[in-house]
Formats: sequence, C-alpha cells, structure tokens
Amino acid sequence: MGDRPSRWLDGVAVTASVLCLIHCLVLPAILVALPVLATMLAVPESFHALAFALALPTSVLAMTLGHRRHGLPWPLVAAGIGLTLLGIGAFVIDSETVERAISSMGAVLLAVAHVGNWQALSHRAPWRPVCPMEEHP
Repeated sequence: MGDRPSRWLDGVAVTASVLCLIHCLVLPAILVALPVLATMLAVPESFHALAFALALPTSVLAMTLGHRRHGLPWPLVAAGIGLTLLGIGAFVIDSETVERAISSMGAVLLAVAHVGNWQALSHRAPWRPVCPMEEHP
C-alpha cells in the first residue's frame, strides 16, 4: 500500500485537531467577547464524543499505515498519548476549564504526531522488504 492513504488521513487528522483547538480556545473567547453569539452558537454536549469518535479510527489507521512504512515509533506514541488525553477530556473530566486544557493538550499532541508521521513518510528511504538472509555490509 502506498503513502497516499496515510498522508490523506494525516491531513484529515491535522485539520480535525486544528478545528478542535479552535473549538476549545478561540470559540470561547469569541463567545465571552460577544455574548449575543453564545445564544446562537450552542454546541451540543455530544460534540466531544463525536469528535473523539472521528479522531480515534482516523488517527489509528493513519499512524498504523505510517508506522509500517517509516518505522519511527515516536509519532505512534505521541498519537496514543494525544488520543488518551482527548478521551479523558471527552468522557472523564466534568470541569469545563480542566476539560478544555486536557483536550487542547491532546489535540496539539495529536496534530504534532500526524505532522511527524507525514514528514517521516516524506523523508524516508524507499520501502523495500528486508530479507533476513541478506548480508549487511
């Protein structure tokens, strides 16, 4: 399988992470500054669960495909931590302030992981299977 599906998924995941950050950080500031918007832009409680439901399979698939091609462990680990933080923010934390902080950290870490995955695919040597019987100089 080529790099195109993994790159596309990384792009979707980075975009979703940026949208998550906008939701967590920018939107509340706008709503505080313009209270009239608060009544018009109500975000349902299910938003975080839906965002997590999108992030989880997209990220797992992109990271798995990427790791198979480039072999670097750090994007996979960073994505796992980011997804864990997003899950904690979506399903465990009741405090809006703490939830926003945890979710923002998770979204940033997940975005960094996807950018790292994307870059690793761009800078890796061409993939070829390694035969255990080959002699290495």
